[in-house]
Amino acid sequence: MTGSQAGSGNRTRLSSRKIRSLQQYDLLFLLVALAATVLSGCSGIVTAGSKSQPASQAAIQVTPSSVNFGSIVDGKKISQTVSVANTGNTSVNISQVNVSSSQFSVSGLTMPLSLPVGQSSSFQVWFNATAMGNATGTLTVHTDTGVTSEQVALAGTATTAPQQIGLTPATSLNIGSVTVGTTAKGTVTISNVGGSNLTISSISASGNPFTVSGLTTPSSIAPSANSSFNVTYSPTASVTSTGSVTITSDDPLTPISVLSVSGTGTATTIAPTITTQPAGQTVTAGQTATFAVVASGTAPLSYQWQKNGVNIVGATAASYTTPATTTSDSGSTFSVVVSNTAGTVTSSTATLTVNPAPVLPTITTQPASQTVTAGQTATFTVAASGAAPLSYQWRKNGVNISGATAASYTTPAATTTDSGSTFAVVVTNTAGTVTSSAATLTVNPAPAPAIQLNPTSINFGNAVVGVNLSQVLIIKNTGTATLTISQVTATGSGFSVGGFSLPLNVSVGQQTTITVGFLPTVVGSASGSISIVSNAPTSPSSASLGGTGIAATFILSISPTSLSFGNVTTDTSSTAQSVIITNTGNSNVVISQIALSGAGYTMTGGSAPVTLTPLQTLTLSVQFGPTVAGAVSGNVSIVSNAAGSPATVPLTGTGVAPVQHSVALTWNASTSTVAGYNVYRGTVSGGPYTKINSSLVASLGYTDSAVQSGTTYYYVTTAVDSSGNESVFSNEVSATIP
Repeated sequence: MTGSQAGSGNRTRLSSRKIRSLQQYDLLFLLVALAATVLSGCSGIVTAGSKSQPASQAAIQVTPSSVNFGSIVDGKKISQTVSVANTGNTSVNISQVNVSSSQFSVSGLTMPLSLPVGQSSSFQVWFNATAMGNATGTLTVHTDTGVTSEQVALAGTATTAPQQIGLTPATSLNIGSVTVGTTAKGTVTISNVGGSNLTISSISASGNPFTVSGLTTPSSIAPSANSSFNVTYSPTASVTSTGSVTITSDDPLTPISVLSVSGTGTATTIAPTITTQPAGQTVTAGQTATFAVVASGTAPLSYQWQKNGVNIVGATAASYTTPATTTSDSGSTFSVVVSNTAGTVTSSTATLTVNPAPVLPTITTQPASQTVTAGQTATFTVAASGAAPLSYQWRKNGVNISGATAASYTTPAATTTDSGSTFAVVVTNTAGTVTSSAATLTVNPAPAPAIQLNPTSINFGNAVVGVNLSQVLIIKNTGTATLTISQVTATGSGFSVGGFSLPLNVSVGQQTTITVGFLPTVVGSASGSISIVSNAPTSPSSASLGGTGIAATFILSISPTSLSFGNVTTDTSSTAQSVIITNTGNSNVVISQIALSGAGYTMTGGSAPVTLTPLQTLTLSVQFGPTVAGAVSGNVSIVSNAAGSPATVPLTGTGVAPVQHSVALTWNASTSTVAGYNVYRGTVSGGPYTKINSSLVASLGYTDSAVQSGTTYYYVTTAVDSSGNESVFSNEVSATIP
């Protein structure tokens, strides 16, 4: 600051020199005495440059800073552990935890929760997947003084239950004892016990003599539906055979399922018999002809083909193909002798007709693709030309269809598993063979309702005898036609259903709810089920029920069990302390009376009578305001219908007389001539400061008696010359009042 500019030029320059002199020699300011300590009031010493006590600062931190529950199935509930820590330098009380989304919740915290410095407490954060798709939210922890944590980001995704394979039998199939040379089979059922379509991509058998048939792959199985295939056992020796069947699917958890298979061949020897005789053949000159036989009997079987009754060299298989024929071969007969250790059998003769070359067959109208609805048939037709007679053989997916030997073919009633199948026909005459192009069959599903229950199992957990609990069962129509429910029944002691009227119609893609109740009448576990009769193909549908009846308990938990207020200055009041009363039983507790005793103690929040439901809390706020010095005891008495009533919370505290504090300040003299000194005080380091002396201080010391407990003060001083010019501030010192 500058001095006054009044007077002659010489006086102005002199004043300026004095100001510079005062500013050049800053005062060394020392805080030398603190007139009182916390309890005794005796003087203490605080020197300049010593560190002041840090101010109280409340802070909390939640770990981790974000929680991602990943993907879970819709309707499920999972949790993760989160902790809150006191990272400040003073105790805090956790008063509230806020979660911004209804799909997230917390448990495991009883509030208010006192956290000393450096301590932490863990609790659970839950994700309840009640709506399909991504869910986000935030979690914030609050204290009773307004301090809040950083927001914790919450995230999770609810997904449809994936496809899941089920096998019947589950792990092994024993076909039993089978005579060598014969065939037996067992059936395996594949079920989709998941929530999405299951695709079976392949089925294979390993370990002769086992084979699989009856299910074309790839094959799609809808939720709750099933398909079956056969495992065939054809033993060739009297031994026990083992093998396995491998099913490959798009089940995300079990993409490869392995079923062990076994069977035992018996030793009975059976003479060969002809089950399919060789058939006559008509060919065109230059073509070959193939004769085949099918025989049964104990293996091994041997074959010898004959032409016109004479053995054909090298023709020892179950079929025989002639060399290129000539018209001179026409009329020849062919037969086969089949032998084993039990005997010999000769087939009937087949005649070979060899025609001169005619015109090859050609397709003039190809089969056309067809689209039908499940349950309908489809007809494929071909037009061909060429030398008569023409013969026809229809094929499905490249495999001959038994009996399909006309110019058109009509399928059996189609199912959705037939969709995508291809149909072609082989047209033959004596000149040769031609195959048509393939026509595709598309089978659209017939409209049908489908029922989905969520959940499929309801467990009420523990329920107090005589108290009714209820949960909601969701019924959804996932089909393509209206779902009509004609009957809903509940079985099992204490279980009931309600909240609906029959018949109950649910439109396509819609859902409805029914209320399931549990009213236990005795202590112990109970089980039951709900049966739902509808027009869905899988009717009746069911959901399992469970619960346990428990006896009523009346328990109050009190925290803390005692309160200590320590030393409190007379004619003042202590900080309020809380007593939290919690119903930790399973039934309502009635508190009929809450009484307070002890001089100087006051209480709020304790109005009675009051009823606490299970887990409900009641908070009492107690203060101590002594009027005289000395120890004072008291208690809070709680009378209720809980066990151990009445409960008592002891109270202790001591009244102490007030102590007057002061700060003694001293400083070094300025090297310039001064008229006196001013002393300034502030409550923030670095200012602003307020002058506290009413007139110039002539000495090198000052006592500040206008100070308050629990406050830190910051002091500076200035020197003033005879003209009223004031120096800059000295160095700053601080004093913390207990």
